[in-house]
Amino acid sequence: MLGMHGAAYANYAVEDCDFVIAVASRFDDRVAGKPKEWAPHARAIAHIDIDFAELGKVKPVNWGHVGDAKAALADLLAAGTGFKKDFSAWRAHLDKMKKEHPHNYARESELIQPQYVLECLNEVVHGDAIFTTGVGQHQMWAAQYVALKNARSFLTSGSMGTMGFGLPAAIGAQFANPDKTVINIDGDGSIRMNLGELETVTTYNLPVKILVLNNSGDGMVRQWQRLFFAERFCGSDKSLHKKDFVKAAEADGFEFAKRLSDKAQVQDVLKQFVDYPGPAFLEVVIDQNACVYPMIGPGSGYKEMVTGEFIPARAVAAQSAGKADLF
Repeated sequence: MLGMHGAAYANYAVEDCDFVIAVASRFDDRVAGKPKEWAPHARAIAHIDIDFAELGKVKPVNWGHVGDAKAALADLLAAGTGFKKDFSAWRAHLDKMKKEHPHNYARESELIQPQYVLECLNEVVHGDAIFTTGVGQHQMWAAQYVALKNARSFLTSGSMGTMGFGLPAAIGAQFANPDKTVINIDGDGSIRMNLGELETVTTYNLPVKILVLNNSGDGMVRQWQRLFFAERFCGSDKSLHKKDFVKAAEADGFEFAKRLSDKAQVQDVLKQFVDYPGPAFLEVVIDQNACVYPMIGPGSGYKEMVTGEFIPARAVAAQSAGKADLF
């Protein structure tokens, strides 16, 4: 995952590479940042897309192909029969960056960190679930930390950014896959947009699991206000609101409805939550000041990526050293 909240090592790979093959990419602001500065050492960019209008629309390319991604890549493989190149140096470079710049967070904090909740969830489900999300910080944490094993198992409003998407998406996924575990990872701001669908879950007795990471507000908006607007907070703090999510879930028929605020109980309660045979609702009170890192600010390029306190950033000199010449 690369871009605005992509892994630091993935973004560094884009900075260092000398050739990009983009498949079905719009080069939007969340991926490319400043398009002119994106992949600065790339000597060539190839772009495959099913829509002709996308080729060269945002990022000029050296080679473009209109077609179905699967067929186009199969044709490329067939045309490249006999092509050989040693990529061991590049792969070693990627492995080194993954070790030096991994996702990380305030692991020693006494407050519940959202990333810790998702790591514990991984230990319970081992990727054998369909995950849905709303939109906001929880969506990015889920994209970064949830372990996925199967295709089509991460349903999220990635392009439209529609808050409230997670719960109805989970309902649809559960209807389509009645024998699978379906978990909606949501935020207290996003789930408010479709809270009435809790009743739909119990009306049809769907065993959907709803995990709400509650940081008392619209966390992503608050993060932008903190980082880019001199902490001029407006409309993003819900700490004065009196929504009791557990009572709301119980009122809609959830027999498993709990609120978790003790870090020591996270693992045990998550297992109870996932193993419960019917609809289950779990609200986890997380650190209100937890941020999503890395972060590439609006209108910024990859070289301006902010990695936060817990993800090591490489020196600026290394970013501009032209590493593509090494591979």
